Amino acid sequence: MTHDKKQIELYQDAFNFLLDGDHELVVYGVLKKLHIRRDNPYYDDLVQEGMVAFVEKYIQAIGLNKEPDSYLIFIYQGVYWYLLDYLRKEMRHRAGIEEPDDKTNLMEELEDKKKSVGYYDTHILSDELMKQLTSDETRYLTLAYDYGMNISEIARECEASRTTVYQWRRGVIKKFQK
Repeated sequence: MTHDKKQIELYQDAFNFLLDGDHELVVYGVLKKLHIRRDNPYYDDLVQEGMVAFVEKYIQAIGLNKEPDSYLIFIYQGVYWYLLDYLRKEMRHRAGIEEPDDKTNLMEELEDKKKSVGYYDTHILSDELMKQLTSDETRYLTLAYDYGMNISEIARECEASRTTVYQWRRGVIKKFQK
């Protein structure tokens, strides 16, 4: 049996599991938790996205040798995070915020903006605070607020651990409170 046939059978098993019993209620439960109602114009699209995420998480659970009893919990959490990320990306797209395509371009753009006069002046933060921040704290602040990145995305972008990014955030908060 070729690799493609195994892959097809795996996806068939995943879709069968989704349609077996009331497992599709997992997707509807996630949508309810995200406060997405049936009158939302994108409801049907989100249901379909959730179904695809369900199948992908089922396959991942099998690959991780999860216990069958814990499949639904694992899948629920995976569908939740997938749809949350999907909605976040859609909001950015609709707001006209571009997703960075290339890591080097983003970092070059960040460096160029650092050099521009008054770039870090905002309504919330004063020049005094920006003078007190380290370069890493400034980079965190820029990526978090200008690009809307979360801790994990910033850690990946800066090639740092999440713990390090949390330290940068704490540093910004302490300096802001002073």
